[in-house]
Amino acid sequence: MNVAENAYQVYTELIDSTIISYNGPFDAQVLSIIAENIEYSLSDNPRVSKKLFKIFIELAQNISYYSAEKQENSEGILFGVGIIMLREFENHYSFSTGNLIERKQVLPVLQKCETINLLDREKLRQYKRKLRNMPSGEPGSGNIGLIQVALTADYPLEYSVIPVNDDNSFYIINIRVNKN
Repeated sequence: MNVAENAYQVYTELIDSTIISYNGPFDAQVLSIIAENIEYSLSDNPRVSKKLFKIFIELAQNISYYSAEKQENSEGILFGVGIIMLREFENHYSFSTGNLIERKQVLPVLQKCETINLLDREKLRQYKRKLRNMPSGEPGSGNIGLIQVALTADYPLEYSVIPVNDDNSFYIINIRVNKN
């Protein structure tokens, strides 16, 4: 298969399975439009729609607040830039996000994801309460949203980090939710 055929195959697979795809700044206006689209696209399955909506809010807020790449809106407010994609497969939905993070944040983010994946539901709830009770800004107090995502999802967090340059890496997280 040549490069063009391979690119076309990837394109058709994405088109066939993608419900929502967005790349850019994660400001309130964009988040509102995407949220409405999720609710509309999955209105035939309210339970799954609610789960995916919760996951979307948490992941989008992570990009908006923590992305190393920022863009300023017309009021001068900075918002994080990233990508989000909701795809449908035979038995599940897949929510993927990606954004730049500072290289110094890579190890803490990976450790947080690993810790979250090692805990069962009750331990996740305890961990969330512990972090919520920590003073804001204290090391380790962030990413409560990822714990909520893990509690909402039907599978462990899937995550990876790709080095981009000396300062940044690209952080990818994928969440799967069963259709049933």
